[in-house]
Amino acid sequence: MLQRLQRNARWPFVGLQLSNVALNFSHAFSTVLYPWIMYDLTGSVVFMALMVFINGIVLLVGMVFGGYVAELLGVRYTALISAKVGALTSLLIAALYTADSLSPGILILFGLLSTMLDGPATVATEAKVPEIARLSGLSLTDANSIDDTIDGFVLLTASAASAFIVATMGSKDAAWWIAICNFAAMTLLSLSLPKFRLRPAPRFQDIIVAVRQFRGSAVSLPLALCASAALGFFMTLQIFLVPAALRLQGVSVAWLGIFLAASATGTIMMNLYLASRPSALLPSSIVARAFLGLALATGLMWVEVSPLTMMLAGLVAGLANGWLSPAFVAVLQVKTSRGSRPYVMGLSCSVILLFLPLEYMLTGASIGLTSFRTTCTLLVFLLSLAAAVSSAWLEAIEND
Repeated sequence: MLQRLQRNARWPFVGLQLSNVALNFSHAFSTVLYPWIMYDLTGSVVFMALMVFINGIVLLVGMVFGGYVAELLGVRYTALISAKVGALTSLLIAALYTADSLSPGILILFGLLSTMLDGPATVATEAKVPEIARLSGLSLTDANSIDDTIDGFVLLTASAASAFIVATMGSKDAAWWIAICNFAAMTLLSLSLPKFRLRPAPRFQDIIVAVRQFRGSAVSLPLALCASAALGFFMTLQIFLVPAALRLQGVSVAWLGIFLAASATGTIMMNLYLASRPSALLPSSIVARAFLGLALATGLMWVEVSPLTMMLAGLVAGLANGWLSPAFVAVLQVKTSRGSRPYVMGLSCSVILLFLPLEYMLTGASIGLTSFRTTCTLLVFLLSLAAAVSSAWLEAIEND
């Protein structure tokens, strides 16, 4: 049966999509659970911020050099090594945590190891979607449509589902589910990802050429940078600020699930609204609305941390995130030659994640040095200021 499945013409594409679903669920579980575990081990939100900051830096660097590493090692080898390391580290974390032998340093180290090749593996597989679609007898348009639909749905729903699952079964049992998802992804990748012929050895000059191609594309770099700063705070809100608030209040992780579910709903609603609009919005309007929406969501958390405010803040934050969709669609769909695709893809992803590690660390340091409510007040001010400055900057560029 397995051999018959592998002989199926559609299997390379189907197997890749199934492995991506498993990986996205694993990442969603770990994004929710590992900072939660770090607080259990240390009782400090600063250590929570430190862990996500380190992982964010490693992921960002991995994205920048992802194309180079993928071309050097080969797509299949890069993806499989990343999946195997992720499976092994998640298994060790689950075993040590269950045995009450996990330390903060070991958790940070294993998180670092599992993230190290995430960037190159992501770039490698995404850059090869056209070739995999051709091998599976699909048009590139159909393959991209299926890929984007599945990725979008899983990314929007997996985090909320994982928070509720962690609340239901407990942290120790949930840690094993991360290992199970990683092993499933590793198995599916090994059975479905084709062996691509290695190209000539890559050079660092290829990255410089890709930078020039990216800068020469139709994408507005100022818009991409402003949108990246807004997305960075949206992810900081989901991954760090809300979990930190809940840990400080001593309430259930299910409240995080309420926030994430409302956030996903808001993002979907805004995407549907933007898709129905006959005309595109001005970049200055997009960014200003996103920053102001995030400021409002943070302000709601300043008022009170409760299930109701979690739902309202999540909905508002999701709507704000939805405004950014046109900017990131433009960044991720930069057209380039086949040889430069991995490098440009890595640069596109790194631009999107550019501000994320810094926002993690600054938010964590602020809570550690002051308090949660003081940090929320400061963030509302900075987000409102960012809305005014970015809007004025982009409007000046539009008028030129």
